[in-house]
Amino acid sequence: MTDRGPADRGDAVEPATAAERTARTEPTEESAGNAPSSNSVAAEFDRVQRQWRRRTAGRAALLVALVAGVVAIAQWLGFDLAYLYAHRENLVSILLEEMLAPDRLAAQLRADGPSLAAAALETLAIAAVGTAIGLPPALCVGVLAASNVAPRVVYGPARLLLGGLRAVPSMVYALLFVVLAGLGPVAGTLAIAMGTVGDLGRLFADEMEEIDPGPVDALRSTGAGIVATTAAARLPQVTTAYVAWTLFYLELNARKSSVLGIVGAGGIGYPLIMAFRARNYTRVMAAIVVVLALIVGVETVANALRSVLDADRRAAER
Repeated sequence: MTDRGPADRGDAVEPATAAERTARTEPTEESAGNAPSSNSVAAEFDRVQRQWRRRTAGRAALLVALVAGVVAIAQWLGFDLAYLYAHRENLVSILLEEMLAPDRLAAQLRADGPSLAAAALETLAIAAVGTAIGLPPALCVGVLAASNVAPRVVYGPARLLLGGLRAVPSMVYALLFVVLAGLGPVAGTLAIAMGTVGDLGRLFADEMEEIDPGPVDALRSTGAGIVATTAAARLPQVTTAYVAWTLFYLELNARKSSVLGIVGAGGIGYPLIMAFRARNYTRVMAAIVVVLALIVGVETVANALRSVLDADRRAAER
């Protein structure tokens, strides 16, 4: 038996060491399959870039089409910026010399203050009474128009009725009720009531459809009917929202009532249109000031009431 020398042992070890180094440096098929190649990354990047370019081009084309459509419609309506700019002095002279002249406006307010204040109170009364008359029908029809309360044969026609009432402007209602009740605030009150039924009814129906069905299902499992579940489980969830919408619509009705007098339906709109027809722009501005004070007052009171309701609701939730 021959004894190997150091040289022989070194020759035997050297090939194994080289193979191990080769195995360490060369990637296996599994690791090569898991690591993404540079070609696949580049392809994915190109795909994302193409999608982004298509979306950007589509949005840009849509924006250009919208702008072109608005310009075309404005031209069809006769909107001419050059004409408006050429006649700008007419508006400036009326604003500065008549409507916004402090001395003339103050004198007009002192002279017409009592009559304009009475007309403003009449406007507020038209808005308040019209909202009060329209609120009960809006509540009833709005609840019936909710798809989670009534069956389709009920809420479908109810929705259609509310849509029809909303489609007619309050000014058209005022013209119709002037024929019925004659000139004066009664026609304006009825017009406000009709608009309130359509608009508030739709808002009430939408709010009712957003309630939590859990309490309703729990009450229905005890054998309660639709009236009981609506009174005990549905309406308590929307009471705060209904009150807030009613106050908000009272503000809108005050704005609407301020122009119903143009067609003879009472309120401050009548002295406003008379001043326009007489080209007494100082009196027009005086009426506008009174309308502004009225609207700001109504909005302030409504915001205060909403704050009180929100505070009560938070206290009840605690």
